[in-house]
Amino acid sequence: MLHIICALKPEAQPLIDYYRLQLQPKAGAFQIYHRPETDSALTISGMGKSAAGAAVNATRDYFNSGKSDAWINVGTAGHASLPIGQAVITKKITDAGAGQTWFPSRVFTTALPVHELLTLDKPGREYRTELFDMEGAGFFQAVTKFATLELVQVIKIISDNASQSMDEINPDLLSRLITKNLPVIDEVIQQLLPLSKKQQQLERLAEGFDRIVQSRHFTASQRHQLKTLLRKWNVLYRREPLGQAPLEKRLARQNSATQVLEHLRDELDKAPVNLR
Repeated sequence: MLHIICALKPEAQPLIDYYRLQLQPKAGAFQIYHRPETDSALTISGMGKSAAGAAVNATRDYFNSGKSDAWINVGTAGHASLPIGQAVITKKITDAGAGQTWFPSRVFTTALPVHELLTLDKPGREYRTELFDMEGAGFFQAVTKFATLELVQVIKIISDNASQSMDEINPDLLSRLITKNLPVIDEVIQQLLPLSKKQQQLERLAEGFDRIVQSRHFTASQRHQLKTLLRKWNVLYRREPLGQAPLEKRLARQNSATQVLEHLRDELDKAPVNLR
């Protein structure tokens, strides 16, 4: 699953409309939007790093999110010279007040320019070579306490610069800037979603492995063989993930590590070969 965190409703509305997300009841202090068919959700945090962090935690609790969920902060930022409407992805995030720094990690390709982001405690009018906002550090600090680093990204759209100050920002402009960049935002999201699903499969694999080895004695060599066989199983039998019946029930009837390995090998030998 993928979670989008936006500070303001005008920033969020184009994404809500694009993904046809619906406001969720009983979501607490934050407006949370979700549509199961898209495997995506959006939370409006309000301004400031504390609000962004609180929105992350509320979203995690609402969806019972784990390490396999992807997260993206989409919003606007200022910069000295980048043109209004330019979308960028961050490579370094610094909390100006606390002095802490984080480095987002990307395992996918994007044509978006990469820049550093400085998160301020209050609106700033001093334009600089870094992007600056008020939410990025709060979002990143909160989400990386429980999420997989490669599944956490921050995208900012330039809303003001030295030639066009923040005084000219209004709700309509914010919505237009996000709408203009929906294709590039969606491109990043569509790369994060399969990574999230892959991480979910790895988690299921690890859980299944732990359950199997807890009740039987496996040598180091047998543990390695088991991991290899379970990876093959998850690839060949996607509709029957490890940890769900009937595989788990069949393995429960195997009394020893040797029998477990033999049973898995026999099952894999029977697997149909898909040449397409």
